[in-house]
Amino acid sequence: MSAVPVAYEVEARESAPTWRERAQCKGSTHLFFASPLERPGRKARRERLARTMCAACPVAHPCRSWAREHREFGLWGGETEDERSQAGYRPSLRGPVPVDPEAWDLRVLR
Repeated sequence: MSAVPVAYEVEARESAPTWRERAQCKGSTHLFFASPLERPGRKARRERLARTMCAACPVAHPCRSWAREHREFGLWGGETEDERSQAGYRPSLRGPVPVDPEAWDLRVLR
């Protein structure tokens, strides 16, 4: 008896977009994270623009909740890391996923 190849049809399911896929800030991460040695005036302007974007975003609440849960740095859901710290969600360098040193871009560290 010889094996007969069997073809299976797999139905592609369209899943609902995640909150990250619906976020208005996609492609604008430079507004939400400080650059090294950022000056106070520049920080205030950057955060003001980021907050404006968050205020109009339909997923600001789940974004803010995610940042609190994962102890993130940066501005998430209209909330800075300082504001999250004051609310009891201090950012942490330890995360659930270990950092792969080989994935680092060492040119940034020079």
